[in-house]
Amino acid sequence: MKNLLSLFAFTLVSLSLSAQPKPAVRKPVNPAVRTTATQSNSAKTTTTPQNKPVAATKPTPQPATAYQEQATAAPTPTPAKSQTLATSRPALQPTIPARESHFQIGFRLGGNSSTIGGVDVSELGPGVKLERVTGFHGGVVFNIGGPTFSVQPEILYTQYGVRMAFNADYLQIKYNLVEVPVLLKATFGTSNAQFFVNAGPVATYTLSGTISVREGGQSDSQTMDMTNEGRFSYGASGGAGVSLKAGPGKFLLEGRYSYLFSNSSDETKLTPQNAMLSVGYLIPIGGR
Repeated sequence: MKNLLSLFAFTLVSLSLSAQPKPAVRKPVNPAVRTTATQSNSAKTTTTPQNKPVAATKPTPQPATAYQEQATAAPTPTPAKSQTLATSRPALQPTIPARESHFQIGFRLGGNSSTIGGVDVSELGPGVKLERVTGFHGGVVFNIGGPTFSVQPEILYTQYGVRMAFNADYLQIKYNLVEVPVLLKATFGTSNAQFFVNAGPVATYTLSGTISVREGGQSDSQTMDMTNEGRFSYGASGGAGVSLKAGPGKFLLEGRYSYLFSNSSDETKLTPQNAMLSVGYLIPIGGR
């Protein structure tokens, strides 16, 4: 019986030993295959986790032919219409207010009606009266200053005179003078229509004179000898008028009155007086 138990135990030990797995025998591996496997394993170990996007590897750029470059070239975007208009229009410049000229030059001409003061008509005789003499004037006008206040010197050729009449007969004295007024001028209104007043001193130089006589239906005249006569005189002048915008300048319509003082040495102080109605035109020089 004891021998049977020993035999049974020996049989179980043999079966357990035969059931254990045998160790695997490793075969030699080619070095090239080993390197490839190592690189593959390293690539697997460095694989990007699933929660992060895998960066795409950029292919090596290959030289493109001219045809491929032309085909793959991106089309030039066409600018929008509003952008084209914006770029085609010139840049707006700030508006610069026009600067009005402070110097103007022009002319004036018109008619005169003159007489003389300082004469006692009663001493001339019964029925004798003083009458006004008509003439003309014309010359150059300068205006210096702003649009409201300015100085206006002028150089005019003008005529003064007086007539002492008795019925159809008369004795007339007429002078030709150079008159130089220097007027202070004030202007009011808009740029298209203005009203102005002026006043200032005036100086004259007598060029010549004529005496005309009519008696008994016959007339005669002669030139006055100015050798011993005082040719210079002075006085005051003033007037008013309107100016209207016309073309590049201004059209003037003015009435003026001049009052002179005689420089004669005798006790009689004659005062030639002249009423003038004239038209003129002033053109600004400079400015923009």
